Amino acid sequence: MVYVKFLAAIGLIGSIGWAIAAPGFESALAVIGSITALISACLAGKRKAQRAQQHQSVSESSIGVQAGGDVNIGSIGGDKHAE
Repeated sequence: MVYVKFLAAIGLIGSIGWAIAAPGFESALAVIGSITALISACLAGKRKAQRAQQHQSVSESSIGVQAGGDVNIGSIGGDKHAE
């Protein structure tokens, strides 16, 4: 993710240089777009870091199931151990 932030910063610097050298509608849109890209890259990195914090504790004879979303555990074909 660092390289995306780096490329967004380089794009912002380049678009600011373009806006200074040739002011106009296109160069202004390039500055706005590169600012948006840099902000999005920073926010996406923070959101990804928050989502990665998961913790799970199970006892010795248990099996833990951990996923990024909802998990449904059930027996579709019937319980084979109940026979």
